Amino acid sequence: MSLKTLSVITIALISLNACTTREISPRPHNWAQAVQTAETRENHEALAEHYDEVAEQMLADAEEEKAMLEQYQAKPHKYGKRILDLKAHATAMIRDFELAAEESKQMADYHRQLAAEAE
Repeated sequence: MSLKTLSVITIALISLNACTTREISPRPHNWAQAVQTAETRENHEALAEHYDEVAEQMLADAEEEKAMLEQYQAKPHKYGKRILDLKAHATAMIRDFELAAEESKQMADYHRQLAAEAE
């Protein structure tokens, strides 16, 4: 078996494994509609939980970008002329993810407040 064939088979198996281990939701939840129609304490608590989860994901993504930035800074020679662009991009992504996390936390707090005010 050639190296090329073996590589193709390996990639196919990895891709297949990734597809089978991923949890698949039958339908994505329509959060925009949920925000517009939330009236009960339970609705607002669910939205607060959703925004908390979004914030956690954004912070995890920011940490991933920070790790990438550390790699860029540790071995700048590896990336050649693109190093400045890569550093700037990673820095911007970190800022954006952290800002999105903060905004999601604020939305979670807001919906907790609405839940407390609801019946």
